[in-house]
Amino acid sequence: MPLFFFDIRDGKSHSPDTEGTHYVGALEARVDAVKMLVAMAQDEVQGGLQSNLSVTVSDESRRPVMEANIDCSIKVF
Repeated sequence: MPLFFFDIRDGKSHSPDTEGTHYVGALEARVDAVKMLVAMAQDEVQGGLQSNLSVTVSDESRRPVMEANIDCSIKVF
């Protein structure tokens, strides 16, 4: 099974994936990347922040195969 890496940026920091995860194929990795991004956006609700959230998926040779982004803007009144 191919190995994929998920590097995360939350507008303030960058968290590179040093271990990777095995998937049957790229589609499964892309689905998990989007789920991860949605979970990150849900976490932002707690802070009333504005940030650009992204997940970059790379293959075994660390070549990017996908990037998903959400511009998250939350205003609390």
